[in-house]
Amino acid sequence: MYSLLIVDDERWVRQGLVSTIDWQAEGIEVLGDVEDGEEALKFIQSHIPDIIITDIKMPRMDGLTFIETLKNANLSSKIIIISGYSEFSYAQKAMRFGAVDYVLKPIEETLMLDVVRKCIEQIKREREDHHEFVQMSESIRESLPLARQRYLETLLTNESASNQYSRTVWDRLNIPLDPHHLKVIIVKVYDWGLHEQNPKEHYLLRHAIGNFAKETVKMIGKMITCPLHDHEDADLALLISPLNEADHWSEQGTWETLITACWRHLGIGINIGMSHKSEITKLHASFQDAIQASAYAFYDGYGKVYAAEGKEKPPSWPLQTYSQPNGWMTRFIHAVKLGDDGALQALIDELFTHLQLHREKCSPLLLRKGLTSLFSEIEKKLWTSYSSEPNANLKSFILPYFALPELKDVLRAIVLKFQIGDSTSGNRKRFIELAVKYMEEHYTEQLTMNRVAEHLFLNPSYFSKLFHEKMGETFSKYIIRLRVNKAKELLKDSTLKIYEVAEQVGYQDFRHFVKLFKEQEGMTPAQYRDRGV
Repeated sequence: MYSLLIVDDERWVRQGLVSTIDWQAEGIEVLGDVEDGEEALKFIQSHIPDIIITDIKMPRMDGLTFIETLKNANLSSKIIIISGYSEFSYAQKAMRFGAVDYVLKPIEETLMLDVVRKCIEQIKREREDHHEFVQMSESIRESLPLARQRYLETLLTNESASNQYSRTVWDRLNIPLDPHHLKVIIVKVYDWGLHEQNPKEHYLLRHAIGNFAKETVKMIGKMITCPLHDHEDADLALLISPLNEADHWSEQGTWETLITACWRHLGIGINIGMSHKSEITKLHASFQDAIQASAYAFYDGYGKVYAAEGKEKPPSWPLQTYSQPNGWMTRFIHAVKLGDDGALQALIDELFTHLQLHREKCSPLLLRKGLTSLFSEIEKKLWTSYSSEPNANLKSFILPYFALPELKDVLRAIVLKFQIGDSTSGNRKRFIELAVKYMEEHYTEQLTMNRVAEHLFLNPSYFSKLFHEKMGETFSKYIIRLRVNKAKELLKDSTLKIYEVAEQVGYQDFRHFVKLFKEQEGMTPAQYRDRGV
């Protein structure tokens, strides 16, 4: 049985609602009816209803003030607004305050029942969540860490979970964070490196990132990690509250250290998004904040820290998804099938310009998802043209993680595999040009042949053979030569110590760097610097 309170300054409206609807048949008990917000608040002190039907305009305390008071008190009652056409803007504001829905005057019984049933469905879901929370808290003795993880994951990913029951379970699970002073940090792995094809290793790596994160922030705050193994936009969520009131927890350097540690010790690339300050009842919204912040990597580059502060979204964002230029997909597919290089380049330029124009209209998260969806559809349409080829399974338009400025190079690399005659000398040369450019940009990182081949959407064995054929040396010898040449520039033009030069060109093992340098140049790095060659 559910309970109901009716709030309206007109007696005939209250009586009409009480008498014309068979509340008993809906499983609802009418607790009472009052004429304004002040009386309603007094009533609620002794009886908290599941559902409240309230008018907007009333004497003493109007509906908006009443709803805002309920919201500040964190009451879980579902609120239905009654309004006239002239009060429609007030009804919209009430919705922003947390009202479930509104019904226009004159009130139609069927419409009111539809909204009431909607409230009941929400209450049912929340009670089910509460039941699940209670079950989790009862399993503390068996597995406290697992119970915490399931609970926190529910709070982060389930909007209806942040309700009046949250604090009770939080305390039962003995979570060592301040529920009123929280921040959500999300970690997204954009480059799994050598672990790309092994989901079991992804599972372990998420936990490893969490362990690194605990070490990184232990001096500035308390933290709980929550690995997310099936989430599209985040691999790990971190909940943190500071040791003191100073806002040191959001310093860029703290999280940049984590990014560096993951590259150096795990061989993976991560991106970080930080929410605004939050509290337990708003964790779902904060989680979404952090995801939206992290998505700015699509605009400004991966492997960085992005904070929600200073990235307020325009009002139009929630309504805007990305749509391709008019007829672009059809023209693009046609150009790919014809192998028309000039048309393809023009189409890629057109798409790039179009995406740049939509930066202010779409969130980066929706823009990237829209782009991914576009190329997924292109892949389906092109598949029929190539499905009979021996290497058709290698042709794919699945987009890697890349920043928008890199779009032209990424698409060009993918298109080369779809073009008719993609084994011709010209296209092989273009592949190597793209590979060399990528190596020049990433030689300071853990750069492997597999990683470069994956960037070009090529089979590693085929790429290795192609690279040797076109460059006259193996991939490994080329990357050593590239790094040694970069090191020589640093030795001549800087005062960096030898081990610092090694790190700058991608070698963490100082002795290994010296050995390779000597093999390449016939002298050690120190001797090279002393000679001033």
